[in-house]
Amino acid sequence: MKVGFIGLGNLGKALVGRLVSEGVNLTVW
Repeated sequence: MKVGFIGLGNLGKALVGRLVSEGVNLTVW
């Protein structure tokens, strides 16, 4: 699965950390 984010903020950081640990392919700006 590919996921993209624009602007994470404090809550987004926790979400991205969890997705990365699950092996999701992320693009973040």
